[in-house]
Amino acid sequence: MDLAITSIQRNRGPWIMEWLAFHMVVGFNRFYLYAHQCDDDTVHRLLRLAQQYPIVLHQVPPTTPRPQLVAYQHAWQAYGGQVSWMAFIDGDEFLFPTHAQSMRDALAPYAGCDLSALAAYWVCYGSSGHLDEPQGLVLENYTRHAGADFPNNRHVKSMVRGGEPGVAVHGSHVFETPRGTFDGNGRRVTGGYMVEHEPCYQAWRINHYVTQSWQYFCDVKQRGGAADVGPHVVRPDTWFHLHDRNECDDGVRYRFLLDVKRKLREMERFLGTAQP
Repeated sequence: MDLAITSIQRNRGPWIMEWLAFHMVVGFNRFYLYAHQCDDDTVHRLLRLAQQYPIVLHQVPPTTPRPQLVAYQHAWQAYGGQVSWMAFIDGDEFLFPTHAQSMRDALAPYAGCDLSALAAYWVCYGSSGHLDEPQGLVLENYTRHAGADFPNNRHVKSMVRGGEPGVAVHGSHVFETPRGTFDGNGRRVTGGYMVEHEPCYQAWRINHYVTQSWQYFCDVKQRGGAADVGPHVVRPDTWFHLHDRNECDDGVRYRFLLDVKRKLREMERFLGTAQP
C-alpha cells in the first residue's frame, strides 16, 4: 500500500524535517510537496532530502491565485493514480493513527468501502504558554490542546482513495468526488467544517499546531495570507486568542517521539548536519 501526502509549504524550514520524519514513522511513503513564496531554507532542504527520501518537490509561482487549490489539483492529476490513498494536509498538521500501529493498518478496513475519500478531524493545539518561538521539536514544545468542546476541532482534512475519477479541488478541506467523503464512523462529510458531527478519533486524527507561539503568529501567520484564499487575508490578534487553547495534554506525543527522533537523526546524518 502506497500512502501519500500532498502539502503546500511556505517557510517551514525549521520544522519541515520533523514533519517529514513524523509522517514517515506513521507509515506514509510518498510526499508531493509544493513550495510557495519560500524565502527561508525550505526549498534547499527539500531538494537535498529528495535525493534520499521519496519526496517530489514543485515550486508554485508566487503570483498564482489560490495556490493551495492549484497545487492540490495538480498533485491529484499527476500522482493520484499511483497511490492507494493521498492525504492533503498542511505543514502544521500531523496526521496519525490513534490505535493502529500505522496508517496502513488504520486504513486497511476501509479498502472495500464504497467511498472516494475519508475525513480526519482536527485536534487544535495552542501555544503551551510560549511567547517566543522555542528551539526544538513541535512535538515537545507544543503539548497542550483544546478540549473536545472546541468548535474548530470539527474541521476535517481529506484522504482520497487512489485512482478515483473526476476528483475536483474546489476547497482545501473536502473535494468533489464521485462517491463522496465519509468519516471514520461512516458519516457523510459534505464540507470542511462539520458543525453537525462530533469529531471522531477512533481510527486517526490530525494534531493541528494552529498557533505555535505568539512570536510565530506575529512574524509569520498574522499577515501571511491563506493559501486556499489569497494573500489579502490578515488574521487579527483575536484570531490567535481564539485558537490559543491549552486545556488538555493527552500525552499522545510520547507514542511517536523516540521513533521520530531516530528518523530525524538519520536525515541529519544524510544532510551532514548531525551533531556529534
